[in-house]
Amino acid sequence: MLHIFRRIQACDSSMRLLLLTELLGLLAAAAAQVSLLWWISKNGGAVDITLYGGVTALGSLLAMPLMSPLGDRWPKRGLIRLGKVCLLIEALTLYLLSLGGTYHLALICACSLLSVLANAIVLPAQASILPELVETKSLPEAIRLRRGAQALGGLLGPGLGGTALALGGVTGALTVVSFLFGIAMLAAFQLNEPRFQVKATAGTTWCQDIMAGLRAKWGVPLDRWWTLAGALMMVFYLPATGMLLPLRLQSLQLSAIWFGACAAALSLGLLLGVAGLADRLIQRLDRVRAIFGAISVCGLAVAAVGLCDWAPGLVMLFALMGLCVSVTQLVGQTHRMLAMPEHFRSRMTAVHLAVAQIAATLAPTLAGGLLQHGSVASVYLLLAAGFLGSGLLLLAVPDLRPFLRLDHEQVKNWYGRRYPRAFAARG
Repeated sequence: MLHIFRRIQACDSSMRLLLLTELLGLLAAAAAQVSLLWWISKNGGAVDITLYGGVTALGSLLAMPLMSPLGDRWPKRGLIRLGKVCLLIEALTLYLLSLGGTYHLALICACSLLSVLANAIVLPAQASILPELVETKSLPEAIRLRRGAQALGGLLGPGLGGTALALGGVTGALTVVSFLFGIAMLAAFQLNEPRFQVKATAGTTWCQDIMAGLRAKWGVPLDRWWTLAGALMMVFYLPATGMLLPLRLQSLQLSAIWFGACAAALSLGLLLGVAGLADRLIQRLDRVRAIFGAISVCGLAVAAVGLCDWAPGLVMLFALMGLCVSVTQLVGQTHRMLAMPEHFRSRMTAVHLAVAQIAATLAPTLAGGLLQHGSVASVYLLLAAGFLGSGLLLLAVPDLRPFLRLDHEQVKNWYGRRYPRAFAARG
């Protein structure tokens, strides 16, 4: 962790501020989620929790593609600032509701929809602004540091939310959330003008931009099938690290301490990967063998969770899964970002995030259905088989191997050169 902080300190000011605003935003969002779920479950029960989850999931599915043209039409720095302001307004509104003792599900859902809209603006902009902040040779390091900041948020956020909730109740926790979003907003307003800013597009309608982004994503077979195979893998992976984990631990008569330990180990494995271990594996094996090796090991680790009855062994398996995920994320992300034409980065990133949201929505449904026909341990084995099977689909992705073997200069605008019709303007 100290190694990551030292590498962040070595970055220029804009990169440090971007990482700071994203890290604080993730901490605040995780703490807010813990607080809201506790507040709703305490006052409204399972029915309100279900309604809240359905509204936010539907909002996320709609907002991400509808807001996708923003990052290619306007400067991304301004969009990040706008999104952070909206997130602070949402946090302050929830704080005032809690302070006044007002529990109203419709108002809470409205605030969450504002958060969904803000994230639909912020997330694609934060992901696609990296090539505008750093030189091409520094982009892999920037992506690693961003992944490290995300892992820190995943590691510390839920614990921070739970601690604040235990010490100060919902109002106290939302005070912390508002404070974190406030600092994140201030950091966003200190961002400098990107050194390699892309000129915004103009002359097309909003609907034309949305359709152009969708056509571009679908019109590049490599990116299309890579995205779909990755989403299918997530459908099997997310329940194994999420909703099924407490059930597995309870079936072994283990305490909640081990639940926290497994969740922390997952983030710690991801941190170790982005801190340098994943890079060493990729350099030793090459990108192609590294990604398929990581998928295979991760699938076997998921299966082992269903077979292992030793609590420390489960913790180690989750750390191993985190490391494998760091490898799969770092292998291709730089290549895919550079391969996109500059004016399509935000839209294609937004479509990718929307597909990931669909996968996250389907995952609990799949796990719930499987639980109706078998034990938790057997469901883990089925999820592992599904994960490995969908991972094998990557073998059939056209051009994947030669694409991964290109260097960073060769891969620039590769999508545009290889599939020009996907990005051609249409009347």
